[in-house]
Amino acid sequence: MAPGHQVVGFTFGVGAVMWVPYAEVSASQPFPTMLFFTFVLVGALLPDIDTPSSKLGQKFWRGLVILLGVALLGYIFAPSYLNVYHDELKVFILMLLPVIGMMRGHRQITHSVLFLLILVLYSWLIEAWFDIPWFYLSGLIVGVVSHLFADCLTKRGIPLAYPFSKKRTRFFVTFRTGSTVEKVLVYILVAGNIWFLTNQLF
Repeated sequence: MAPGHQVVGFTFGVGAVMWVPYAEVSASQPFPTMLFFTFVLVGALLPDIDTPSSKLGQKFWRGLVILLGVALLGYIFAPSYLNVYHDELKVFILMLLPVIGMMRGHRQITHSVLFLLILVLYSWLIEAWFDIPWFYLSGLIVGVVSHLFADCLTKRGIPLAYPFSKKRTRFFVTFRTGSTVEKVLVYILVAGNIWFLTNQLF
């Protein structure tokens, strides 16, 4: 459930700003904190990109189709313009191909440690090439970790060692997705996050 993943992701983000020395929740400088949590919330949904019916999956595939359509039109009507960004497009395609190759079924490689490591590598490359602060990219990773953690609480579990093993990992205590237990936990986390942020900002 997307709202549940976002609440768990936000909670992990709160934990990160408590433990990371250079991360602070500050009322005087709200923008860096808000941007960090934006990355966290996107990361909290990212593993479900392999599901076209998920919120992020719908946006990803729709955006990809639009992007490819624009590129095709550019190739037909303005090939010289594409040549200007030849190197950038090549890098983008090389980075996109492995991601598309992962879309082989729900809760497979995007719910594995390998996907997390690939994401760390991509984040490092993005930081180096586009000079995006690691603080924000780490929010994306925190969000993905929170998603994997939350899915380990479900009865179905996730294949953390995929593609080397399809064995699913779950915690001793689990519940069904969308169950009353999940909803109660989400409400508790929301209340805890509100309490924490209120104490930090006021």
